[in-house]
Parts: sequence; C-alpha cells; structure tokens
Amino acid sequence: MDLPSYNQGSDYSKIGYCPIHNELTDSAITVEGEIPADLSGLYLRNGTNSPFDRTDSRRHMFNGAGMIHQVRIENGQATYTNKYTQTPRYLAEKEAGKELYIEFGDVAGGGKPAMGKIMLSLIEQKTGIVPKLSNIENSAATTAIQYHNGELYALQETSLPFKLNTRVENGKLAIDGSGEFVDFGGKLNQPFTAHPKIDPTTGDWTSYSTDVQTGSIHYDILSGGELTKHQELMVAKPAMGFLHDCYITENFSIFPDLSLRFDAGELMKDRGTGFYFDPEHKMRFGVIKRDHQQGDKIAWFTTDKPGHIWHTINGWEEKRDDGGTDVVLFAPVFHSYPDNVPIHSSEEPDALLYKFRLNLESGEVTEQKVLDKHFYERPSFNTNYIGKPSQFAYLLDEGSAGGIMGKGVMKYDLINEKDVKYFDYGDYRGGEALFVAKANSQAEDDGYLIDLLSHEDKSYLVIIDASTMEELAKLHISQRVPYGVHACWLDENKISTLGTN
Repeated sequence: MDLPSYNQGSDYSKIGYCPIHNELTDSAITVEGEIPADLSGLYLRNGTNSPFDRTDSRRHMFNGAGMIHQVRIENGQATYTNKYTQTPRYLAEKEAGKELYIEFGDVAGGGKPAMGKIMLSLIEQKTGIVPKLSNIENSAATTAIQYHNGELYALQETSLPFKLNTRVENGKLAIDGSGEFVDFGGKLNQPFTAHPKIDPTTGDWTSYSTDVQTGSIHYDILSGGELTKHQELMVAKPAMGFLHDCYITENFSIFPDLSLRFDAGELMKDRGTGFYFDPEHKMRFGVIKRDHQQGDKIAWFTTDKPGHIWHTINGWEEKRDDGGTDVVLFAPVFHSYPDNVPIHSSEEPDALLYKFRLNLESGEVTEQKVLDKHFYERPSFNTNYIGKPSQFAYLLDEGSAGGIMGKGVMKYDLINEKDVKYFDYGDYRGGEALFVAKANSQAEDDGYLIDLLSHEDKSYLVIIDASTMEELAKLHISQRVPYGVHACWLDENKISTLGTN
C-alpha cells in the first residue's frame, strides 16, 4: 500500500490529528474570562487517539482507539480528564503494543493489498494469533458519546453501543473508559447508530443503522434503558456506506438514502476502495411513522441530485392551506464525495446548506432549495426543539478552514434564510459548536455554544453566548487535544444519576 509515501502526504499526519498518550485526571484548567455562573456540568467529547506513534495502516480520521475528553465545570472553575475507551480491541492492541486489526483507512482506498490484509487478519483471528472479535464488537467506539437513562454510551455506527462504567469517588464522578458492549438482553444483533435523535421530552433514542456487509438497514428505539423496537426496514444492494444521522418530527421519522455506497468487492477492482459515490443514485428520503410496525411501507421522496449527508439539522411538520401536511428538512448536502472518504481534510468537497419540503400526500419533493453555498457542516441547534419549528442553527465553517475541521461558527436563521452572526476561531480549529440551553431559558437561542479548539500544541474550551455570539470564556487545557467532533453536555441532574445503577 506504499504506506510511508501515502501517510507523509496525508492531512491526517498534521499535528492536529496526531494522538496524545498522557492520560490526566482532574488536571487544573486556567480560565480566561468568566465562566457563566449558571453553567455547571460536564462536557464530554469522544474522538480517535491511537495508542501508538507508528501505524501500519493508511492514516485516516476514523483510525485509532477512542479517547473520552472530559471538562468538569463547577462553581466557576474547571478541570480536565482524558481516558482511553477500553474496548476489547483497545485492550488487545495495548497488550500487543501494536495494531492488530484492520483500520478504516485501509478499506477506504487500500486496494488489493488491503484485501490481502483483511484476509490475513481473519486468519490470525481464526487461528488464535490475535484475539477473535465479532464484527459488531471489533470497534474502538470512537465517534460519539451520549447519555440515556442514567448510563453513558460511547458510540460508533459499525458496532454495538459501548456502555461506559461510571462511579462516584470522594464525591466526584469518575469515568475511566472501562465498560462493555451491550446488546440489550440479546435484542440487538446489528450495528447501532453513532448519532441518535433524542426526544427532548422522553429521552428516547431514535436510531437508524446500516450493516455494510449485508446492506441491512434497521430502525431502533431505545426507551427507558430497553431496546423497545428493532426492525429491519430494507436491504440495500449495494449497501449504503453510511447512515449517520436522521430526523424525527411529531409523528414521523425520516432517514436519507444516500449516494455514498459500499461494496467490499470494489477493493479488488480498479477503484480500489470499498466506498464509492454513485452519481446515478439520486438521494432520497424515507418517511415512516414513529410507531412504525414491521411490514409497514416506507414512503420515498426522491430529490433531483445524488447526495451525501453526514449531519442533519432539524425537521418538522407544517400544515398546508389545502389541509395536507408537509415535512420540512434542513441539512448540509455533498453532491459528490471521494472514494477514500476524506472527511475533515482538504480533499473533502464542499457541502451546500439545503432546505427540503416533502408533500406527504403527493409523495413529491416540492422544494429543494440551496440556502447557502459556503461550506458549512457539523451543525448544532437547541435540541429542545427537535422535531418542532426552530429558527437558529449553528454551522461549523469548514470552507474557511480549507476543509480541515472548522475555523468558526455561523449563527444561521432557518426561518428567514439568512446569516445572523459569525464567531471566528482565529488560528484554532474546532469540531462542533455544541449548543447548551440555559436552565429555565425562554428564548430558543438562550444558551451557550461550547467547542474544544486546538492549534499546534495548545487547546482550550471556548464558551460563547449563543444569543449574542460573543465570547465569554476560554478554558485553557494543560495539553493539546487532538481534533475531534461529537460531544455531549451533562447538567448536574444527569450527573447525579450516573454511578448509581
């Protein structure tokens, strides 16, 4: 695979993507500015972080072990903790002192040598040279982290959820990265989402997932700690490469059928990658009722172009003058995507901010409008408004960063379809401006944006007033934090439920 030459020229060899190896516990943070008095809780961000400086794989953002970065904010002060996510894969490789299994970068562009590497890995596992891991447990659980019903889960859409152990020590919550993959009493036998839509009233998770090996697409509901729904919706041939995000409205659940596909056999052909963008496959949306029953039909709404969506914004239902119902959806959409899946790099093409309108009676997409041509991605919004009309989205600016993470965040008005105000990260790069609503907030934008920014060997957590888009505080961390994306926020009430189950 000519790894030295390929990796030397890869954006993923830049310092911001490089791993760190120090695991800190309650490291002091220097606060510049003032942490809002009403902001108290725990910021958690997942991400990849190889335990090794050497790699025998093609570098990629998705390669490596998981690491949970934790910033505890309390009484105007903050501390930082970072711990490896101790999946069986991580533990096996840590004991061996090297990579043992296939990495994503091999499959996304490694060609015939990568197929040989895959076969060798299977033989090594079958003969006991390396520990054998099932397909849905051979994961580093690196993509996201979310809370449900008093538990924390590290998530990666190729595997089962990894439930993290939590405990209280000396009055403090401790998350050391240990845990276990869970199948909810044997009910879950497929990969599970990394990006659930969480009902703000019930806390229920809505999940769509795709198994790239079989093409099977499943619809799941996690409620009260139990998997209450697990249904196969369809089998796509070839498989959808990713089904990373979705929508829920008051009555419906919507998932995109995307043009980025997967076929392992393509590794042996001229394309040399399992992932590929099919320009003949027009992007479409599948609409089902939230109480979908096995055998119910999917209502399909086909757009006029191929497309790929990593992250949705919000969607809701609107009544028309004729008494019918439209579903309105917002998302950044890529109309092409390279076969090596160069996410968060200078090779990634631009996404366009879209608004779609689906007429539930006619089955047609009656509006597919580009709202902004600047490359914005990884949006956030006030998730208390999931499935309901919302005005503001906070869009990460990848265009001004040359595709390498985000250079700032734009507050965007979805209703009036216009930019509101921009916050510039300067020389630093961020991954996701997470919206945290104030307690007892009245206005939709009454809250904070929080992002973990890095530049060269420095990192800090920035806190921005989401209403004014003005900086409130910088929380300087004692070591660099590698680039990463998905985070969650736990308020004091959620923290109090952890470590008690």
